[in-house]
Amino acid sequence: MFNSTLAIYKYLADCIQRAIQDPEWGKAEYFVSYSQRGAISEWGEYYKKNELAGQFDIDDGSSNALADTFDATKSLFNLMKSQANPTPFNKYKFTLNHDGTFDIEFKYDEDYAYMKSLDADSDEFDELLELDLIDQLESWEGLPEDHPRPWVTNTHF
Repeated sequence: MFNSTLAIYKYLADCIQRAIQDPEWGKAEYFVSYSQRGAISEWGEYYKKNELAGQFDIDDGSSNALADTFDATKSLFNLMKSQANPTPFNKYKFTLNHDGTFDIEFKYDEDYAYMKSLDADSDEFDELLELDLIDQLESWEGLPEDHPRPWVTNTHF
């Protein structure tokens, strides 16, 4: 569906502008956690005068919005993928300013990748990952540096 990063960035910017109903917003941040296995977690926040003013849902009510967002993310992943880097990211943050300028940050979070490698119905998933931990893993920040990581000794990586 998307064949260039510019088309993807324009699509995301258009969705964000439609989703925020407040005409006085100054900056919006759209966060995505992505798994090649077909999972996507996304959320957005917008700011007025550098203060958090609210959240937005990029799904504008159309039946295809989330599917299109997944397609945009999958296309972005595939466009950035190379032989040298077959997994360029599993999270990104798209920041849009009201004037139309934007920035995008990418990162690969090992802890998030581990979580997504587990079968959600497995004992290992239940033992290692509590609901609040899952929320942290899916967040842009991820786990704090000093958080215990018993899975690091496992052979999943």
